[in-house]
Amino acid sequence: VCRLAYREGLADILLFDKAKVSKGDKKLPKALDRCSLDKLMKIQFEELEEEMETARDLFVFACHTGAAYCDLMGLSKTHLVRDDEENLWMKFNRKKTGVLCRIKLLPEAIRIIEKYRGEERERLLPQMKYATYQSYLKALRLRVGIAFPFTTHTARHTFATLITLEQGVPIETVSKMLGHSNVSMTERYAKVTP
Repeated sequence: VCRLAYREGLADILLFDKAKVSKGDKKLPKALDRCSLDKLMKIQFEELEEEMETARDLFVFACHTGAAYCDLMGLSKTHLVRDDEENLWMKFNRKKTGVLCRIKLLPEAIRIIEKYRGEERERLLPQMKYATYQSYLKALRLRVGIAFPFTTHTARHTFATLITLEQGVPIETVSKMLGHSNVSMTERYAKVTP
């Protein structure tokens, strides 16, 4: 506004020309604690709340795999592989970075895959528009009484902190599972929980 006023001749001097605004610290990501995640997982839904239940399942799946929303929506059955010991893994390239992610699937993630397995579709999980997903997450948060507003990306932070780092998984391994191009990005996750 000041630059425009100066250019238009409405101000004799360019106000705030040398002023610098501090951007402050980058906001630390937030992750759910065990109690909040358990509350979300235990919600009972009415028959007419099928889409909200699907949103919850997508979020819980992301909490147990670290998959970002765009990657979650792109997963297909071809991204599932078994190792020599018959453990089920999810293997895909992150859309954001192109980095390969290899995640051993935990029982809760496998349960969700099994729940939606019978449905005929190419994708591994049901599809949901981003705005719809976010609005359901807000409703779920209010329903279970989680104090801070969380987003689809909170699931990724929850995986990094609660599911992996707090359980003693080395940060280098977590970094690879998340598809980070370097460990310094993952180190931000390590500072989320006390």
